This record gives sequence, structure tokens and C-alpha cells, in this order.
Amino acid sequence: MDRAGRKALRQWAEESGLVVDEAGFFQTWEAQGKRGGAEHQVYYDEQCGRWFKRLYHGVNHSTLGDYLIRMRLHGVLFPETAYRLEGFTINSRSKELAPVVSQPHVEVDTTRPLVSKAETQDLMAGIGFAPIQLKHEGVLDDGYFAYLHPVTGILAHDLHDENVVRLPEAGGLAVIDPYISLARIGAWAAFKLSEVGLPLPPDDAL
Repeated sequence: MDRAGRKALRQWAEESGLVVDEAGFFQTWEAQGKRGGAEHQVYYDEQCGRWFKRLYHGVNHSTLGDYLIRMRLHGVLFPETAYRLEGFTINSRSKELAPVVSQPHVEVDTTRPLVSKAETQDLMAGIGFAPIQLKHEGVLDDGYFAYLHPVTGILAHDLHDENVVRLPEAGGLAVIDPYISLARIGAWAAFKLSEVGLPLPPDDAL
């Protein structure tokens, strides 16, 4: 997104009441030990039972638009753990936007074995995804646990046993934090597919 696009988005966020206080977010985040990973700063709100996540670093050369599409795709594929857009923090100096999303807390059954790859494959097959193997630093790496929907070109990976968890009682599975992207010409997902000799989906416009 170019400067004009970011400015328009900032204006829309302000007019829509979607500005999240950046200082307030950081205060809560720091009080909980600065949790987070490669993309998000994270804190838990016990009162509403949701995890709040602020994007501070886009990975795989993704844009803000890519990120928002990814959050939407997650909600379509895994509605039980769908993200909700809470708004945007706006840095007072740089005026940079950072989306803040939230996700419902999931109780994990830790009394039984971790979810196996076979179970994850069955789960993904149920929604039309086939397992594929991606390369990491030029080497085929099974640790990404990647799955491709051959018709839509949706690539979901990082579905390891910390992101696919077992629920208590009914014993179902929940997908918490996969990386989902669209394989389109020039996109990161398209590059990853080409690395292993897989073509783009047939509906991609040339």
C-alpha cells in the first residue's frame, strides 16, 4: 500500500472510531511479559476471553492488504477461531498503521497426545486441502506441514502440533495460528509453489 493509500486508511480508521490507543496496548502487553512471535505482540484479556494481537512485522514480504485477506481467509476456513479486526494503532510520530485483531481463547486438552500429522491431514482433507512439501532455505522441510487447495490456490502452512490443538470433551481439533496466503502471480505463495515444481491454480489470471 502506497503513502496515499495508508493516509486514506488512517482517515477511515479515525472517522470509523477504529483507532486503538497504542500506548494503552503497549502498557498491557508489557505488563503480561511482552508475549509474541515473529509477527504479533500479544496479550490476553481474561475478562472477555480473547487474545489481542498487534501486527508489528509483516513476514514473507506481505502487505497490509495481504494480512487482512489472510485474517479473512482464516475466518472462512476455521470459523471457531476466527480473528476479529479491533482497529488500528497509529504511531504518533511516524503515522504508521498497525492492525489489532483478537481471537477467542481455546482450551487445549493437555491430557492426551499432541495432534498427529495424520490427524491434521484428515482435518484439512475435509475442507479440500492436499498436503504438499515446501522448501526452507532450499531444502525440503516437513516441519511446515503445508496444505494447498488446488482450485482456489489457498496455501496454508505451519500447521504443526502447536497451531493445531486438541479440544477437551468432544475431542475435536482447532487450528489457532496457521499462515494462510493466496498463490497468485508474484506472490510469496506462488514462489514457494514454484520452488517445488507445483503450478499456480488454473484460475489465476495471466
